[in-house]
Amino acid sequence: MSRGASYSPAAGTVGGGLNIDSTHLIVLIETSAQNAHKQDSGTGSELDLKGRAFLRTGVGWYFGGGAQWSKLSTALYDKQAWRPAFGGGKDLFYENFSMRAQILYVLPGSDHLNAVQGPEISLWMPSPASRSHLFYRQTLGIYEFHQTSVPGNPGLNQRYVASFLQFTAMYRF
Repeated sequence: MSRGASYSPAAGTVGGGLNIDSTHLIVLIETSAQNAHKQDSGTGSELDLKGRAFLRTGVGWYFGGGAQWSKLSTALYDKQAWRPAFGGGKDLFYENFSMRAQILYVLPGSDHLNAVQGPEISLWMPSPASRSHLFYRQTLGIYEFHQTSVPGNPGLNQRYVASFLQFTAMYRF
């Protein structure tokens, strides 16, 4: 059965972060807040924190992972969880164009209420390994989860799939 994650179809997000792109290491730390309202209450906001580290190979590939934390607060309830993530990507450089392609798999971690998990696919243009100051990133997340576990109903018998698409403009100082 497929059903959305019961969020409003659009939300605004503001955030900041630190990105270190060196010869052998990529470190990315991000924090954000968004006004993603839940449809059951018509209210809601979410806080996110992500930390990831990747080791580069000699041919432009990188591999690694990290952890992320999120907290959803509504007028009716609060939920939070830590989730590990792992994956990799590649920087692509051409004469007048560069980009970074990345895929991560986010595990459920401490999310016992919904067990949210699935792939996140991101594209950066230009690649953060370039000397550019302005970047565009597009991230597609496809998550599988179960109905929220509550006393008397573990929710495990109803599984769902939801996706999100995030468009991000970034400026590097």
